[in-house]
Amino acid sequence: QYRAGDIGTPGHVFPLMARDGGVLVRAGHTEAAVDIARLAGHGPSGVICEIMKDDGEMARLPDLLIFAREHNLKVGSIADLIAYRRRTERLVERIIETPFKSAFGGEWNMIVYASRMEYAEHVVLVKGHIRQDTPTLVRMHALDVLYDVLGDTFEGKGSQLPPAMEAIEAHGSGVIVLLRPPYKTAVSERLLSRIHGSTPSFNLRDYGIGAQILVDLGVREMTLLSNSQKQIIGLDGYGLKLAGYQPIHSESE
Repeated sequence: QYRAGDIGTPGHVFPLMARDGGVLVRAGHTEAAVDIARLAGHGPSGVICEIMKDDGEMARLPDLLIFAREHNLKVGSIADLIAYRRRTERLVERIIETPFKSAFGGEWNMIVYASRMEYAEHVVLVKGHIRQDTPTLVRMHALDVLYDVLGDTFEGKGSQLPPAMEAIEAHGSGVIVLLRPPYKTAVSERLLSRIHGSTPSFNLRDYGIGAQILVDLGVREMTLLSNSQKQIIGLDGYGLKLAGYQPIHSESE
């Protein structure tokens, strides 16, 4: 029976909870630690820590490779773990496919995917043909009821979904992946964060489900429709390549 006094001090330990589905849902170190323990036949838990460099900065992968060579250690990346799990596991499935006409961008092919872990149905809109010899224009969009449905003006900006759809129409082809929150309190948590002075944002490391959808569609290289360039963790593990970014221009800008 462990007690608080068993934890050495000074120092601190933060309990973390991994997402169901592990690195195939969220490409994070917490999920990687739990996945490795589970795959090794142990209980789904682990201890993770940061390695610091001599100057006090956190060691990144190039630094860790040098550290591993000096101490005869092996290094496994999150992309390696994703690639391994993708060979035997699948977390999304197609539910229905049908033509769809929108006021934004005209004619589309709509595909509904379901997540097998944290159940939610995600909507995909495809225009034109997905080609292997050229990057596909992609908008990975986390559904926000306040902006996308109610026209929220809290941050002085509108939904980026309609202009993204129109950009793909102008380009002639592309994919919209509309990811729906898999938890019941998505709206209330967003409003509470606003009351307390912070606004949650979706990190691209959380888009493992979206990455699996893109692979199923046949996307291999993509240009992301986005006004911000964020680090995408574990993308190589899905066999996806990022060619670059294209900004979204709306009438309000």
